[in-house]
Amino acid sequence: MTIAKLDASNIRNIETASIEPSPRLNFILGPNGSGKTSLLEAIHILGRARSFRSTQAGQVIRFQQDDLTVTGKVKAGDGLAPITIGVRLGRRKREIALAGTRLQSSAELIRAFPVLLIQPSSSALLEGAPKARRQFLDWGAFHLDAGFLDNWRGYARALSQRNALLRSGISRGIEIWNHELSRYGIMVDCARASYAERLRPYFHAAAGHFLEEVPFDLSTIAGWDTEKSLDEVLRAEIAQDLRDGYTHSGVHKGDFQVQADGRPAKNYLSRGQMKLLVFALLLAQSHLLEESLDAKGCVLIDDLASELDSANRSKLLGFLQQRQAQFFITATDPRLLEQSGSAETTVFQVENGRVARV
Repeated sequence: MTIAKLDASNIRNIETASIEPSPRLNFILGPNGSGKTSLLEAIHILGRARSFRSTQAGQVIRFQQDDLTVTGKVKAGDGLAPITIGVRLGRRKREIALAGTRLQSSAELIRAFPVLLIQPSSSALLEGAPKARRQFLDWGAFHLDAGFLDNWRGYARALSQRNALLRSGISRGIEIWNHELSRYGIMVDCARASYAERLRPYFHAAAGHFLEEVPFDLSTIAGWDTEKSLDEVLRAEIAQDLRDGYTHSGVHKGDFQVQADGRPAKNYLSRGQMKLLVFALLLAQSHLLEESLDAKGCVLIDDLASELDSANRSKLLGFLQQRQAQFFITATDPRLLEQSGSAETTVFQVENGRVARV
């Protein structure tokens, strides 16, 4: 899904903006604080009904305004009429419309218009807490497994109930939640493992482009001792769980690891190489989704220069030129355009919240 037209109003320092981007490479240029990232934020809101910079809508809405609005015409493929998406965020309300129909949750929106974000903090994906890596797997599994969201919600509900019993110090009735946790947990873990298996060849291809000399692999971690069933582990750990007041094992403790030449990548690669590896993972995720859905993807890359040096920026841009996805890339240095080398490039200049096509 690619954006054919985007209209945004009252997002941070952007009063109004209207763009018709290229279906391929789009550069958003301007000095720091000009509103470049706010324009990316508008696209992210169009696809996920939330900002990637703040959990509070009030911090995103322009000063002295009550709400923000983003609307877009999104194309699913060549020859197909675009569909209209609209999102309005207020300080205490949220409205989402897809093709004229009001949505009650963002799940259908996220499935209809997948947007993938790469930002400076993305470099922590492989070195930070496991939560980000679980979210990475879950985002992919959500788009490729129709039953994943229901199973994940079932697991989250069972985990909440079990933890409530543990905090109360009462074990009576906990077997019911052990069973539910195990049933849903196994399905969530299988979906994550299946997704990682499908992702692996795309990741190998992307990592090989950026880091040719190092063989990589990707493996998932279930979140419990898989020599036993999850139900057995939950029963065996009941005393420890009661003492600490929470569930120690399950897919909520899941993870994945990237190996470089058989060793954990974070123990083997330099800081710059780790950044490239994160780019490889996220771009592989986008590529797999595009081929699975038979539609172009939409990828946002914020502040590319802070992520990579000049040589690696050239390598990245060369990789993007080979792809058919739609990219939005923010940068402060217009010399980046000299490395893009693509005829299907549109440039937007942002100054003081005003967006103009160059």
